[in-house]
Amino acid sequence: MSNPGQLLQQINQRADTLGSSLIHMFHESRRAYRLTTSILSAGLRLQWITKPAVTNVVFRQIYFTGVQSMLWVVLVAFGIGALAVYNIVDFSKSIQDMSLIGRLISDLLVKEVAPLVVTILLLSRSGVAVVTELGTMHVRGEDLTLSSMGISKEEYLLWPRLMAFTLCGLILTFIFVFVSIWLGGLIVSMSYEINFIDFLIEVRRGTSMEEIMILLGKGTLYPMLSAVMLLNMGCKVGREPNMIPVYATQGVLGSLMLVIMGDAVIALVLNLI
Repeated sequence: MSNPGQLLQQINQRADTLGSSLIHMFHESRRAYRLTTSILSAGLRLQWITKPAVTNVVFRQIYFTGVQSMLWVVLVAFGIGALAVYNIVDFSKSIQDMSLIGRLISDLLVKEVAPLVVTILLLSRSGVAVVTELGTMHVRGEDLTLSSMGISKEEYLLWPRLMAFTLCGLILTFIFVFVSIWLGGLIVSMSYEINFIDFLIEVRRGTSMEEIMILLGKGTLYPMLSAVMLLNMGCKVGREPNMIPVYATQGVLGSLMLVIMGDAVIALVLNLI
């Protein structure tokens, strides 16, 4: 058995570890908060609209993040939508309560699955690229070059990526919902589970304006949180090129954890209201 001195030493070591972890989390949260406020401050001033160099970066980021991801979103929406809608209709038909179709599609597919799946797709396709690109710029000293030329790093490098992730995430979320419901409904109607028009009527009945607002909020918040995490990790690379893959992995995994935790918090708050 451990003597009281060893036990006290173990308790102190664990307390030190816990304290260090909490302090590290506090510093990281404060760093992310300062980074977010500086990016939003630079972007919402709208001075970048009159700067062709910045608008060019914005358009390129929107094309890379949104347009090139659209095909993958449509394909995944078709697969998930067909599977989810078919099972929901089949379940509702088995218990002879077709009114469940709209409510289940709204609660599961619209409010939960769509924003999460779209954010995961954006992270898997563009997450590593964002951290790698920013990290490479830091390694090469391009951020210092921009500063010496009087160009804002937040305005030229960070805001276009945050804006592209947030805007494209929201648009792709609505595309995901539209494709999954319509194509899923068409497939179900072809299998004679339910008439397509009746299916759309049930979906309309089960969807309220509150649920659309929740979709709007999640479709904006989740990509934005992911972008903040990725940009924070990209800016932490410093001058060490071997740290780029480390921070890229941490950025993607950290974004996933942040989105999942955010979804859990939102669900808890909505249940308490």
